[in-house]
Amino acid sequence: MLTPRQARYAFFPLMLIAMLALIGLAVVVVQQGLAAGPDEFWMLAWVLAFTLVLPAAMLVLPIISAVLQQATRRETVPVAGEKIPHSGHWSRM
Repeated sequence: MLTPRQARYAFFPLMLIAMLALIGLAVVVVQQGLAAGPDEFWMLAWVLAFTLVLPAAMLVLPIISAVLQQATRRETVPVAGEKIPHSGHWSRM
């Protein structure tokens, strides 16, 4: 189990790996567009950006966040609003 601090540090490398995979796919498609010519390349690059990469990034971000949240150990301090027995100034009376 990860602590919340470790989960924050693990988010960046996991997001980096996911984005590298998407960029690798984009490079292959862009190379195909460059082989076809400059006009097709620019059209293919814009179509790729809006139909593949942007939605994929919007899906990858919550997936990685959910995986890290499942692997994160919960804090032992109760959520704000709950009473902690024998704590604070008034418990000494």
